Amino acid sequence: MSEHGCDICGGLGYTVRRTESGELVSSTCKCEIIRQNRIRMERSGLAGLLDNCTFEAFQTREYWQQAAKQAAEKYLTDWKGKWFFIGGSPGTGKTHLCTAICAKLMDGGIPVRYVQWRGDIPAIKAKVNDAEAYTEAMHPLKTVRALYIDDFLKGSVTDADKNIAFDLLNARYIDPDAITIISTELTIDRILSWDEAIGSRINQRARDYMLNIGKKQNWRLK
Repeated sequence: MSEHGCDICGGLGYTVRRTESGELVSSTCKCEIIRQNRIRMERSGLAGLLDNCTFEAFQTREYWQQAAKQAAEKYLTDWKGKWFFIGGSPGTGKTHLCTAICAKLMDGGIPVRYVQWRGDIPAIKAKVNDAEAYTEAMHPLKTVRALYIDDFLKGSVTDADKNIAFDLLNARYIDPDAITIISTELTIDRILSWDEAIGSRINQRARDYMLNIGKKQNWRLK
């Protein structure tokens, strides 16, 4: 690290290179991507979790906790173009592991966004009758390299939720570079029975990293 904060760009936030034709081309530096990630996480309310929800802090007293952690760590060695899905009861560490994954991706310079289904999606649903506003709200979620959807389909689920879920996940499904991380209290079988088109897309892109924890003890209460 240089005295300016970044050994690559010297704190500018971008780098400049000259092409073979002599044209100068600038690109965003990894340090700027990490800074923007932090800003997005702070605005989303996830920033506090990034410091506490690490792999080192994840409890592994039980076999299923060890297996879940190992799967999440393995995902980080094989994440390109793949999704990560974890379904299970409240308190089984879903958000903790997904946040730890996001932190590692961010440290690697991958742009990450966080959306809390029950907290953030209602505002988008309110815009469905305004095509321009709806498109503007959905575009960042559809196009960011890595998207973490927390508590997917939590609460009362309507046809509007189904439409938004399909619109969002289908856009990311057809993008081979899109990384989608999903935590939910539902199993993939429940999602498939609710909507096969949505469930099958999740199942196909996350099939190598599909965790269904089931009803385990809530270790938040310990």
